[in-house]
Amino acid sequence: MKNILTILLLCLLTTGAQAQQKLHLEHRGNSSARIVANGKPMLMIGGELGNSSASTPEDVKRTFSHLHKMGLNTVLVPISWELIEPQEGTFDMSMLGVILTEARRNKLKVVLLWFGAWKNSMSCYAPEWFKRDVKRFPRAHTPEGKPVEEASSLSKNVLEADKRAFCRIMAYLRDYDAHEQTVIMVQVENEIGMIEVPRDYSADATRMYQSAVPRQLTDYLKSHQKSLHPYLKAKLQPQAKANANWPQLFGDDIYTEEIFQTWTYATYVEQIAKSGREIYDLPMYVNVALNSRNRQPGQYPSGGPLAHLIDLWHCGAPSIDVLGVDIYDKGIRSWLSKYHLPNNPLFVPEIRLEDKDAMYALYAFGHHGAMGFCPFSIEDYPLTTATKANDWKQIDVSQDDQLNAFSSVSSSSFSPLVASYQLLRQAEPLILERQGTNDMDAVLLDSEQREAEIVTPDGIRLTVRHSYTLGWEAGAKDTEWPETACIILRLGKEDYLVIGSGVVVTFSPEKGDGCIGLAKCEEVTIDDGRQHIVRHLNGDQTHQGRHVRIPVGAFQIQHFKLYRY
Repeated sequence: MKNILTILLLCLLTTGAQAQQKLHLEHRGNSSARIVANGKPMLMIGGELGNSSASTPEDVKRTFSHLHKMGLNTVLVPISWELIEPQEGTFDMSMLGVILTEARRNKLKVVLLWFGAWKNSMSCYAPEWFKRDVKRFPRAHTPEGKPVEEASSLSKNVLEADKRAFCRIMAYLRDYDAHEQTVIMVQVENEIGMIEVPRDYSADATRMYQSAVPRQLTDYLKSHQKSLHPYLKAKLQPQAKANANWPQLFGDDIYTEEIFQTWTYATYVEQIAKSGREIYDLPMYVNVALNSRNRQPGQYPSGGPLAHLIDLWHCGAPSIDVLGVDIYDKGIRSWLSKYHLPNNPLFVPEIRLEDKDAMYALYAFGHHGAMGFCPFSIEDYPLTTATKANDWKQIDVSQDDQLNAFSSVSSSSFSPLVASYQLLRQAEPLILERQGTNDMDAVLLDSEQREAEIVTPDGIRLTVRHSYTLGWEAGAKDTEWPETACIILRLGKEDYLVIGSGVVVTFSPEKGDGCIGLAKCEEVTIDDGRQHIVRHLNGDQTHQGRHVRIPVGAFQIQHFKLYRY
């Protein structure tokens, strides 16, 4: 009896210790990372709420219920300074409490977005008392001396007020969420950067611009010269002497002004993030508005955490783990590649909400080992093809029968992103196991890029084509083809899963003679890493063993094995 009690006590202690494992960011393989919460790694298969969609308890309750039905496991939620500290020194954490409660009820993890001194460059989410007191909380200035609606990144008063509110949030999370680990990551500020001008031209900023570049940065540039981003390496002036100022070290142009402004933002953010992590050590990131469409600094938010300025952020803000990329422009492959760097795991905290996100998510997780993928204004996305955006808001979430209103909907009628997320949630354990290895890759196809190749560790070449290339499907003769994508997972020797939509996979040896045949193919679902066969596929489904195929519009997981002959 004594031995049994001892074993039970040890089990309880072990369970408690596992529940209290520190939430952290775990790096894996080449430039991949994932959040580990409650002792388990996870992908952030998520979405970001609109800026004002978590400002009342009723809205949070309705929205989180919808997101749970969509299959999300993570939601990015804004926390605005004006609601946290409506009067100076008086803090109200009631909305944060509602967010935690509803997230737990709907089995969602939360990434908090701190809308503090800046949101999309502007200081629009700062409290009214902050906005009115421009003497204590000064603004940045144009070259003509005109103030802009952007708080100064050099003001100690701005920093201390912002930091005080942020630290109150971190203390609240430490006290009320450290055990549950509902909040898994925090964004510091939002799309930081100067608009209208490339830098602050106030007297203090200009004086600093003409002064020697801080030793902290020059030492970093010297010690990291081999790994510097090519852009920054090219900006360094070879003739610059010791104690050079910013124009002397980087050249006298607006791009050097952007480098200077980047440094002021990065060092500001570091003081916020470091203070917060000393209270409750959560992973933290910053997000970026892109320098797209041939715009110059100031036309896009100058000084933000852009990929070509990553060294300034790593040096100035070491408490920040990741530069997240917000994508609202064309060229998804290029943008993902720019922000998936050896010193920056890929995280997409925002992307324009579209059906094609279903394909982009598969590609980001499978090809880039993304930490997370989160379309913006996710609450506006319909659950099924039979519903319109926002129809779900008419549901009274207090009624259990209505909460389950969509439970009987067939998988074929789910909206594309929902269907894609269902596949990702099923395959999540298998994806996590292969993150950062050669046993996982993905392709993204469209009208311009109709095929791609993956060479597996087995020496097999998998050629993945858009399923319209077969010419059998409705729409194959159209000029524009929809985006399609798939993840290929290697389970063992000549043993694979294909996860996605609108693809056809053929197989051949990478080298040498011989042929590769299809030994078996099955449509499956996955539960806790275990496969369940939906149907055995052969004949017309595999074109008599010639290929593995998932048609456009279908979202499936297929298990196939190959053999040599």
